[in-house]
Amino acid sequence: MTTTSHLFVVRGNIEHLACDAWLLPTDARAQVTEAWRTVLPDLSERLQQTDLDDLTEGRSLVAELAGSDGRPSPVLTVGPFEAIRSPDELRPAVRAFLELGAAIAERKRSQGLGTARYRPVPLLALPFFGSRGGGGSLTQGSLLTTLLDEATQTAGRLGADVVLVLSDEPAYALAQQLRRGRGDAWDCLAPGLLKEAQRLAAEARDNRLVPFMGAGVSVTAGAPNWPGLIERLADAVPLEESERASLLSPRRDARDQAAFLRAAFLRAPVTEDEDGGFAAAIIDAVSVRRYGLAPALLASLRAEQAITLNYDELFERAAADAGLPRTVLPGDGAPGPRWLLKLHGTITDRSSIVLTRDDYIGFHAERAAYSALVAATMMTRHLLFVGFGLADDHFHEIVHDVRRASGEPGISKIGTVLTLRDDPLEETIWRDDLRFVRAETTGEPSQHSSSRALEVFLDAVMAFATDRHPYLLAEGFEDGLHEEELVLRSELMRLHERIGDGPRRTSSWSHIGQTLRELGLGHRAD
Repeated sequence: MTTTSHLFVVRGNIEHLACDAWLLPTDARAQVTEAWRTVLPDLSERLQQTDLDDLTEGRSLVAELAGSDGRPSPVLTVGPFEAIRSPDELRPAVRAFLELGAAIAERKRSQGLGTARYRPVPLLALPFFGSRGGGGSLTQGSLLTTLLDEATQTAGRLGADVVLVLSDEPAYALAQQLRRGRGDAWDCLAPGLLKEAQRLAAEARDNRLVPFMGAGVSVTAGAPNWPGLIERLADAVPLEESERASLLSPRRDARDQAAFLRAAFLRAPVTEDEDGGFAAAIIDAVSVRRYGLAPALLASLRAEQAITLNYDELFERAAADAGLPRTVLPGDGAPGPRWLLKLHGTITDRSSIVLTRDDYIGFHAERAAYSALVAATMMTRHLLFVGFGLADDHFHEIVHDVRRASGEPGISKIGTVLTLRDDPLEETIWRDDLRFVRAETTGEPSQHSSSRALEVFLDAVMAFATDRHPYLLAEGFEDGLHEEELVLRSELMRLHERIGDGPRRTSSWSHIGQTLRELGLGHRAD
């Protein structure tokens, strides 16, 4: 394959991630722990439909679970039968999973299924394999190192991407530190892009980086872009051939296309809804259950604010899985510690959806406060525009207000735009306000630019933005620490043990205790 493989790391829920296949841990008797049965409520029924002979008789370490039906395919993978003596004992199982996963992905791609519709490279997902029931809970640092190493090597041979999906914050933070220590983790990025990723990561560490997400973010999970949404809506209502051709003309503004479609739904209603089913058709088109890598990566940002023009719930689902849930505005009342502003509405409230020209015109009367919130964010933070084409009228009006409020343009950039291709016109128009960064991978010809390049770039940003160390005092991560960290850990643990009850009752100790907990003291893996 012409595209270089890449290893991603996210914090999330592996069953909620859009991928081709994922590793489901088991033993030589095809027994699966109760935690995974919760993830797959129909597991018992699917196991009965699966050919397990090679696995249970020791001829294979893997078996594809039956009944995926177009969903990501769980692959039963046998870990060591007894407690792990060396992390290297996991390598054959990981290798076998990736090889079968790549074959499954290739089969799906030949059928136009799986990630083939929106990724140039298959995507295989790994949990923290071997860290619990396999007996590896006391060697998590070595296990992470082994998983990262084996997944990188085997994926490179197979021409597939792999994502390590972690639920524990200490494991996630340590995995990012281990990757930062590798000089070649993001070699597939075009020259100069790693420095751009590190620049944005510095903004994130200062709590200044705010994601501003457009339709391109949801495309990484198979959701439609704007032209695709219009086509889906056109397919859902009866149209004359001449009407359809006129509607889908590239000269048409999307807002006018939407206005025509709303009228078409009212003319030939497909439901008894007051709009003839127009809003229901929008909701059906964008209701994607599993999130892609872009939402999963952006969800790890600890920024208080996030803004999107998307109607779907992919980002908020990914944020909840990453342990950083967000209040949704409008809809959830007063903002919590972290909020997501859905500027154009949400599928949970069909009346909030902004799509036609009339919707845009009526926006200001109803949501002026939200426009002001975006303007304030532009003036105090650094926006990261992802999957957003800069053509939205609301965005132009808000930037205009910010320019007027802050004086002469160009004093400071309001944000960075991630693009997949150069656009001299946009770069000229916005040169005083925005910095443009073209996401590109060296193994992928420029004419085949895809959202995958954006995912690889975001992966680097999130790795360098992760500056927390909750693994330092967490149980089981000692073997992932270098010598100086081990000394620091020992001294901090000794301090905690020798402080008496009296000092612990002081207000000063409450701050020290909080710091120790943030460093992982008392942590038990989920």
